[in-house]
Amino acid sequence: KAWSETVATMIISMNSRIWKSMGFFPILMMIFHQIVGRSFVEEGEMSVSTYTKEFLMPGVTPKVSDAYMCTGLALDEDKEEWVVKFNPLASANRAHHMLLFGCTDINPVYIKQGAWDCGHHGVCQGGRIMYAWAKNAPSTHLPDNVGFRIGGKTGIRYLTLQIHYSNPLPDNIKDHSGLQMEVTTEPQMYKAGIYLLMAGFADIPPHTPKTNVDVNCLVGSSEPKEINLFGYRVHAHALGSVISGYLYNQKTNQYTLVAKGNPHWPQAFYPMDHVHQVKTDDILTARCTYNSTTRMTHTYIGGTANDEMCNLYLMYYTDRDEGSESGGCGQETFTYVTKTLPADSDVPLPPNPQLEEHAHGQNQNTKEEITYNSIIGNDIAVDKKAHSRKNPQPDSKYLTQSKPASYNDYEDSSSYGQSSQLPPGRQLPKDNYEPSVAEIPRKGKQLKISAYKSLNGWKQRDLKYGQVTAVALDSKGDVVVFHRGSRSWDGSTFVGNKLRDSKNAISQPTLIHLKGDSGEILHRWGENIFFMPHGLTLDKDDNIWVTDVGLHQVLKFPAGYGNGQPLLTLGQRFEPGSDDSHFCKPTGVAVLKSGEFFVSDGYCNARVIKYSADGKILFQFGKATNNGFGGFGISSPPPGTFNIPHALTVAEDQGEVCVADRENGRVQCFTIEQGKYARMFHFDGWGSRLFSVSYTPAFGGKLFAVNGPQLLNTQKVMAFEVDFTSGELQGAFSPNNQGLSNPHDIVVSPDGVDVYVAEIGPDTVWKFELDEATPVRYMQPSLLERVTNFFKFRLS
Repeated sequence: KAWSETVATMIISMNSRIWKSMGFFPILMMIFHQIVGRSFVEEGEMSVSTYTKEFLMPGVTPKVSDAYMCTGLALDEDKEEWVVKFNPLASANRAHHMLLFGCTDINPVYIKQGAWDCGHHGVCQGGRIMYAWAKNAPSTHLPDNVGFRIGGKTGIRYLTLQIHYSNPLPDNIKDHSGLQMEVTTEPQMYKAGIYLLMAGFADIPPHTPKTNVDVNCLVGSSEPKEINLFGYRVHAHALGSVISGYLYNQKTNQYTLVAKGNPHWPQAFYPMDHVHQVKTDDILTARCTYNSTTRMTHTYIGGTANDEMCNLYLMYYTDRDEGSESGGCGQETFTYVTKTLPADSDVPLPPNPQLEEHAHGQNQNTKEEITYNSIIGNDIAVDKKAHSRKNPQPDSKYLTQSKPASYNDYEDSSSYGQSSQLPPGRQLPKDNYEPSVAEIPRKGKQLKISAYKSLNGWKQRDLKYGQVTAVALDSKGDVVVFHRGSRSWDGSTFVGNKLRDSKNAISQPTLIHLKGDSGEILHRWGENIFFMPHGLTLDKDDNIWVTDVGLHQVLKFPAGYGNGQPLLTLGQRFEPGSDDSHFCKPTGVAVLKSGEFFVSDGYCNARVIKYSADGKILFQFGKATNNGFGGFGISSPPPGTFNIPHALTVAEDQGEVCVADRENGRVQCFTIEQGKYARMFHFDGWGSRLFSVSYTPAFGGKLFAVNGPQLLNTQKVMAFEVDFTSGELQGAFSPNNQGLSNPHDIVVSPDGVDVYVAEIGPDTVWKFELDEATPVRYMQPSLLERVTNFFKFRLS
């Protein structure tokens, strides 16, 4: 600023008559303004280079409780802009929370409507969070030289405003809540982003004074790589008492407190005491603490005001060209970090009646703002004259006894990788039909409860599983289960993509053969062979095909397991890779009647490879989806891209192989002969994660699929049946219609009568049987009206 004022004085003190006579004075002053930007104005004034954008609801009248409404704003694709300030124009007595998304695309019908129900129809495509507000929080003014980049060639072509209305509004009330943004066209030195830690599941028991829910992420396992934290916001509902955030350095075994907030206070992005540099392989962890002494029943994570949430938003700046604008996670991965959190991590902050009063009723904070004056080195100077406060506790470090580690993968992670193109092993034959090359439409607001019923009498007596990863059927209709015995996959299992313990195989039998009608044990095999079981299938001759993500191999065993020696082994033992002789954590196998087979090389390489019956590569297809952190479930990635191809099934009579694209929440099908994209199944009711799929030619062809625990949704985790030809989602089922916990695999019998689901937690196998005499019922509309994609509920 001093520099710019000196230059300004020099220019103005020059003989202006000379400049004017030459016609250069206006041009010179315009160039000067472009160079010095904000610094050329007095403190407290808006820069001459900034302007405002208002983004308001177009007069909506929510008719139901817990309505989620969205409106969109198209951006100029020829002009890049930077948002440097957010000024909320909303009050807590009407808006429960407000979120702003940057999006790649919005359905043009919704743009034309002006507003839409994004509880059912979703938010947008390719979205990322830019701003979050609740409880009458004041404005947020970003540090100098930092902004959220939108428009132009950034890929952010639209903004979407989402508001959660807890209560319906009278017919004569039109709501225009929203926000005002201060924007500049001047490129900023750093771009801003949001790192979000949120719990996808929590069970808060009644009459309990303290329940902790923990979430942690390894920075660098997904975008972004290196970031600089400067602000934070916490969010929970009525039971939340405190939310704390820590940065854990694996090299020094130290915790640094980066955030601690009371979710009942105005939920602004409060400034941290200084910038916290976060490096690749650091771990960010959040702890949400609840007090349920007044509740009579269990409380879960959900989208209504009576449910709970556990969200910690961390605002950061990063490299303008190379950095990523979003990141985060939704589960507890590193239990050893959680166990050694500082003892006061769940101790609430001192009461502050004034802040709690601010958080309710009409917004009285409209003229106040959180500001950060500047970034100097790694320090942020906080403007104390504004409505702001320092981190309530000083930055503190806690020495632990944990051993340093460097982990970057786990069972529910999102690993990315680009696979090399393998040369085809032969001249490809023509496909036997013309593919549809179309996405199956999402149909219906109400979902039928299927006629498939769980058989409570089907039990595997005297059998204790480890993590159950897969289930398959032999030619007689009997069942084979693949499980991990005493081994489990967590944050400590791999170092990079290499297994930490490559010396000790699982000592228990990992393959269990069961009678299909009774669940009686027929055989047990597979001890001292496998390290991290994952996928399983049986071919027409009952040969057993498995994948082991620790070995990075695909193995084929004879029917009945023979003498335990594989007939075929693909991949190099314990060596991950992406060339024609290596896999990286392969997930599944599907075998054709000819003996040719497909392998989904899922966790790292995001590809599917087709082999001849003797194990020669024929071709491969697929590449990694590039849509930000974990896909985040609100985008529509291009066909043929995967975010963990997790399981395969062959619809041989349809000429297609179908892939469970796990973190994109969809099934993609490709032609068997050439691997061309054919069709896609993607339903709101699945949410953002789709773990497995199985096909039966019965009833004209049906797919059965299981979704998984959602980071940001509240719908039940269930099994689903889909008509393959029409694309109709025909129903859903689970034990007693109570939902599943963490299903990992599904298989349907060739006649379509029996369906089996393997759950990796609570480590069991369910059997369902078709009961066509059961009348069709529908799930509660109130639930299905809320079914949406990933961002519907849990972001605020």
